[in-house]
Amino acid sequence: MGYRPTIAITGPKKGGFSRFFAAVSVFLAGGKPTLVAPDGENQTKEFDGLIITGGDDLERAFFEEDFCELDEIISKHRDALEYRMLHKASNENKPVMGICRGYQLINIYFGGSLYYDIRKANERLKYSILPWKKIDINSQCTLGKINQEDSLQINTLHHQAVKDPAPGFRVCAKDKEGIIQSIEDKKRGIFGVQWHPEYLLYMPSSFRLFLTLIRRAKSS
Repeated sequence: MGYRPTIAITGPKKGGFSRFFAAVSVFLAGGKPTLVAPDGENQTKEFDGLIITGGDDLERAFFEEDFCELDEIISKHRDALEYRMLHKASNENKPVMGICRGYQLINIYFGGSLYYDIRKANERLKYSILPWKKIDINSQCTLGKINQEDSLQINTLHHQAVKDPAPGFRVCAKDKEGIIQSIEDKKRGIFGVQWHPEYLLYMPSSFRLFLTLIRRAKSS
């Protein structure tokens, strides 16, 4: 079967469907998934690549908009864990993939900003695990090059979103409403997507994201 690079996959202390399906995706793509959670094991274990999965809102996002209220679900311990692991991966030139919340956390960490709640301005937004939304992708980004398409169908399970990309990151995909759906820092080997590709493994465009991460991890 050959060498399987170790991919650390972050998630909440309890539960975490996104983390579970991401682990399955990593294994099928040829990697060795290692689950990491706040107050759990494997926090100091070495890894070849990192996936920051979806889940609760980011605490900092509550201060990005005037109408923020601190009555939503946040996870300070998880934020701290993922910031530490992202810092380690970046310093050691390990490839990183962010999914939904993880994609937003990457943007915040490197100096970007978020919309707290796009539902207030976007009536077409809906929650669906199915690929109902069409996005346009940048052919010069990894997302475009691995799919050889100018558009993709994605699912939507979020209400926060990237507002201003962090310095050094470029926009790789947008939806018809202008919401950024993917960003990338190719130099660092870091990319993120707003949707949940781990729930869409039956679609080649989603599975290729995990294959790309594994390929980069093998050469890091």
